[in-house]
Amino acid sequence: MTQALPLGMMVAIAVSAAPVASSREEPSTGSPRGAGFDCARATTRAERLICGNDDLARQDRYLNTVYAGAIRSAPPTMRAAVIRTQRAWLVQRDACADRACVTASYDDRTTALWRERERIDRYLRRRVSRVGQCEVTTIAQIGPRLGASGPPDQTGTSITFANGVHQVSYDLERPIARSRLRDRAQVCLVSIPRHCPPGDDRGRQYAVRNLRTGEQWQLFDSQHLCGGA
Repeated sequence: MTQALPLGMMVAIAVSAAPVASSREEPSTGSPRGAGFDCARATTRAERLICGNDDLARQDRYLNTVYAGAIRSAPPTMRAAVIRTQRAWLVQRDACADRACVTASYDDRTTALWRERERIDRYLRRRVSRVGQCEVTTIAQIGPRLGASGPPDQTGTSITFANGVHQVSYDLERPIARSRLRDRAQVCLVSIPRHCPPGDDRGRQYAVRNLRTGEQWQLFDSQHLCGGA
């Protein structure tokens, strides 16, 4: 539901970021230090290379996180396309015969998944696409600025909402740390950066009020403004 921008939103000084995905067609948590899939079931040369190399296993876990996030947030009409491109990529990756090929394959797929995730999020954010628009949604993820899991910590804070809005801060944002998954929250678009390169809309600022706790915060959606690193 959309509403007018409420008054009294407090301003927090911070900078933020957005989100990566899986070595298998279906998302898997895998092992904390191993690959994102069960190495006991590895059948292809590429999978055996991943299971035998820490760097490749780390790439796989990272990809698994992004893919799982894309599948989780995508509406049904978009989810089928993500699964289809994942299947096609797995065929290409499993054709690799050496580490360099597998590494390049993961780099390319991770980049492609980021683009797919941004398309999904842009669709989900459509009701808060203009300054002053607000929407009541729910909290889908709370975590540190760095890393895929755990509570906010001294590295900073990240939060994602079911409507595709992300916020990130270099600080430990205590109102966010006191929030819970599935809390209802009002999210309002406060500002949009100007003169951005085509396809780069980082730097949107959102004001949020947690409807359970009543606490408020205001953060950007990226650690860097559009055109930055």
